[in-house]
Amino acid sequence: MRPALVALMALLLLTACTEEEPKPIPGTEVPNGFHRIGGIANGVSIGVPTVWKSADFSKPDGEAQMTATGLTGTALERAKKGIAALMSAKAVYAVDPTSEKKSAAGLVTNLSGLCRPSVGASDDALIAVASKEIASYDAKIVDAGPVTLGTVHGVRIRYTAEMYGAQSQGTQYYIPSPKGTTCVVTLTTDLAGMESLFEQIGSTIRLL
Repeated sequence: MRPALVALMALLLLTACTEEEPKPIPGTEVPNGFHRIGGIANGVSIGVPTVWKSADFSKPDGEAQMTATGLTGTALERAKKGIAALMSAKAVYAVDPTSEKKSAAGLVTNLSGLCRPSVGASDDALIAVASKEIASYDAKIVDAGPVTLGTVHGVRIRYTAEMYGAQSQGTQYYIPSPKGTTCVVTLTTDLAGMESLFEQIGSTIRLL
């Protein structure tokens, strides 16, 4: 074999061995054990634990995806009650299918993410709108204030509410988008000690 050809092959092999793996786009990384859900059609992307199952309501088979999350019986019927609104908003939805058995009331820890026409850009405007909506379903606000999530800024509202006879806790993030929308991510559970996980999930929210 010609020396020049041997040298070329060696160079190609060296390049193949040393070529770096593609890196995630800065700001889109998620913690170990997480994966991203959502996309451009939803307007928002969120990192959730890999055990969580998701449904993308920007797609026409959203109801089938909901069934595929693994929810059954009462939990599935409760989740399906909000399908029309989720599909209209092209929302992304996720549940922790292991949480139903941990809940005394059979509630499922869940997340929804959607973007809608702007409800304001200032912290005060976002908190005012969120507070009004939360109060409309007899929930009590625990705290509300500004928050920075990676490269985006918004507000975080924590609240409690009675749901199917159980006391649930919710965390909502309202984030103004430069596209003239407000993206809202809501996390709900009746399990204790979920605040740190909800914070971790919130830190992964990115607008698309």
